[in-house]
Amino acid sequence: MRRRDRSSVIIMSPLIFAFLFLVISSAFAQNIYQPTVQSHSQQIKAEIPPGWTVFRGQSGLIVVHPLGWNVKEQGAGAFLTYRLGPGGIATALAMVAPMQRIDGQALGVVQGVGQIFPDLFPNVNIFKSRLLSQNPEVAMAEMQYAPKGLPFKGMAMCFKKDNRGVLYAIAGSISTWLQDEPVMKQILSRFFYAGETGSVGGGSSPLPQMVPWNDLREGAFTCPVPAGWQVEGGVTRVAPLDKRAEILVISPDKKALVRIGDTFIPSFAAPGRMTQFAGVSEGMWHSPDGMHRIFVMRYLPGPVFLTQYYLPQRAGQVTNVRTRTYPEIVQRIQAQRSQVFPIQVDVGDVSFDAQTEMGQRKGYAGVQTVMSPVPGYPGDAVWWVEFLAGYLAAPEAEPVAEAVLQQMVTGFQMNPIWSEQQARQAGEISAI
Repeated sequence: MRRRDRSSVIIMSPLIFAFLFLVISSAFAQNIYQPTVQSHSQQIKAEIPPGWTVFRGQSGLIVVHPLGWNVKEQGAGAFLTYRLGPGGIATALAMVAPMQRIDGQALGVVQGVGQIFPDLFPNVNIFKSRLLSQNPEVAMAEMQYAPKGLPFKGMAMCFKKDNRGVLYAIAGSISTWLQDEPVMKQILSRFFYAGETGSVGGGSSPLPQMVPWNDLREGAFTCPVPAGWQVEGGVTRVAPLDKRAEILVISPDKKALVRIGDTFIPSFAAPGRMTQFAGVSEGMWHSPDGMHRIFVMRYLPGPVFLTQYYLPQRAGQVTNVRTRTYPEIVQRIQAQRSQVFPIQVDVGDVSFDAQTEMGQRKGYAGVQTVMSPVPGYPGDAVWWVEFLAGYLAAPEAEPVAEAVLQQMVTGFQMNPIWSEQQARQAGEISAI
């Protein structure tokens, strides 16, 4: 027996980052600047792509979806969005189903999606089911079924922490799958809850109302942020091909700080024959193209980067440090991306305590680092922090900070038009 509940969406730990590393574009990194204040109507408008509209549910649910799609709110935070075709069959659908209690494993949930939702996925055939992460449990499966004889395909994913979690699914006609798949994924990446309160960790700590915020500098991304909190962020260009995104939110009482990205972090080069030839050693800055400054330092994988480089400089002395790595996620990322060029990827997170000028703080950071060898120079490599997010909060404000971070990361969305422009610009510069 599995009961669905909206609170499951909010209570999940930031360890959900481990899977998001697979889907967040590597085109962004970090920055700080003071944006012009937006009105709520301007923020909502900035979030809606051309040809899309907004569904506002009874319990604060916000679903951005294409015109012509329907949204059915199913209670407790669950919803189904779909496009009807001939004969009243949904030719494409995206579903979110929070689960208050999961008896068993996340893998069992995706394998049993046909039994949980027999009306949506009749006589479904589940295949290629796999566990992507063990803590939290993240499982994925592919599926096929044929409503009224029409061939459909889809994917189901379950996040499970403790005994609660969320089931996500997308499905559609095989004939239109290539066009519909990116649309359905965008719908799932854009929805959020704008309610004034929500359960955090099963308690009663309030989740601030979340409203969309748009990068005002280049329009590169949108992200839900807490209404009334100080917001800084946007894209900055360190060099023509080095574009970094950052968003930082601070609570009115200064007890919680939450960020995605940090422009404080430079690009790195591991010391080797090439840097030696240039007369640069570890601990020095290097500018091989005369524009882009690179810090020469040995590669620090994932949590090691956080504990040995980032936290000492950004949070000062930290205690009670607890680190975790995610080898299952790393294997999947490297399998996908090493087909293009060889890389080393490391994913992990760190929880810690810190003593600051504002008092005792609880902290969390999730990170993904990537190292790529320099062709023709054995032993030389460049490396960078592809993703970083976390919070620093007073102990009593930590549940709120964790919930806000969860909402910001799951709702962060790169602008596809901006991303295409950057890819085109990169090709033009490479040609020159």
